[in-house]
Amino acid sequence: MSKKTKTVAEPVEAPEIKLDLGCGRNKVAGFTGVDLYSPDADVKHDLFKFPYPWKSGTVSEIHASHFLEHIPQKLRWPFFEECWRILKIGGIMRMSVPSWKSERAYGDMTHEWPPVTTFALFYLNKDWREVNKLTYGQYAIKCNFDNQSGPAGISQTFTTRLHEAQVFACTHYLESYQDMWIVLTKKEM
Repeated sequence: MSKKTKTVAEPVEAPEIKLDLGCGRNKVAGFTGVDLYSPDADVKHDLFKFPYPWKSGTVSEIHASHFLEHIPQKLRWPFFEECWRILKIGGIMRMSVPSWKSERAYGDMTHEWPPVTTFALFYLNKDWREVNKLTYGQYAIKCNFDNQSGPAGISQTFTTRLHEAQVFACTHYLESYQDMWIVLTKKEM
């Protein structure tokens, strides 16, 4: 008489989901490109319409290069809430935007007002909102991110200068850098 043995199936890991939101014609290798208009997009989706077609907590990384400045002001916080929803805890969102100190922020007529600033990123952090008593009404944002940001595309006038001179220029001079990089890390609520 043969003995029946039960086999336990090994858990199947879901493939990692990495999204390039507003990918345009420059989709990042290894990412799923999401764009309504680009012929190079893997997923055609209007990124101004929520919810996005991904389940909560399933995306490990989001890339959005020169997309945020095209989002209308009233949709920016809902955009961050939706990205927070689909990201895993500890998931990363990397973005590039034109510096508000550069003509790049104002010269493209498809950019929305206001330009993106580093100060705006504080509102995405729950602890900061609580300390500043901004937890009600339009400030009742449903996301929680740690953030880092800095200048990119420093003007050639300053690239050969000492680091201290570059920091001074980026802090005090217009046109000292063209773009800003942003990294948001999803935290629990």
